[in-house]
Amino acid sequence: MDIFSLEKVLNEVGLTEWCVVKADSLLAEIFPWVKSILVYYIPFIGLSKRNVFSKMIEACRKSSEIGFYVVSKLQSLGVFAQYIPPFTNLPLEKYAEEGGLGVVGRNGRLVTPRYGPRVVVAGVALDKVFEKKQALGDFNPCENCLACTAFCPVGAIGLSSVKTYKCVFCLSCVLVCPIGIKYNEEFI
Repeated sequence: MDIFSLEKVLNEVGLTEWCVVKADSLLAEIFPWVKSILVYYIPFIGLSKRNVFSKMIEACRKSSEIGFYVVSKLQSLGVFAQYIPPFTNLPLEKYAEEGGLGVVGRNGRLVTPRYGPRVVVAGVALDKVFEKKQALGDFNPCENCLACTAFCPVGAIGLSSVKTYKCVFCLSCVLVCPIGIKYNEEFI
C-alpha cells in the first residue's frame, strides 16, 4: 500500500484536511508497532454560546465514524491501524502542526487558517511508513493576538502556555478567536 491508496480511502469519506507524519518516541512508547500517524480534523461551525458543546460533540462523533471506517478499510488492505480519538493525552495538535494543518495556538488547540480553533483533531496510528505534509507558509495568527487569553474566565491561558489544570473547557477561547470567526452562528 502507498500514499495514493491511503488518499483514495480518505477521499471515500470526504476527508480533505489531513496529514501523515512519522511516529515519534511518545507514540512508539504507547504503540510499539507504530511507524506513522494520520492526523485529520473535523470543523465544528455555526457556533454560539448555547450550542458550542453540541456542535463539538457532533464533530467528535463524525471524527470517530471516519476514524473507524478508515481503520477498517486500511486493515482490509493489510495495514494495521488504531483510531486515536480527540482529546486524548497524545499531542495530536502538535502532529497536525508538524504536518502543516495549522499551528498550536495560545489555547493549546489547533488553529487552522480557515476555521481557526473550531476543529476537532483525531488520528489513526499506522504500522507503515507514510508521509504527507502540507506547506503552511507564514501562518502565525497568535503572534499579535491575545483574544483567548483576555476572554478566558479562569486565567488558564497565558502568553506562552496553558495551565490545563485550570481549564474548565468552557470553549470561550474558541468562540472569541478571530481566525475563522465567520463560522460562528452570528455570521452564518
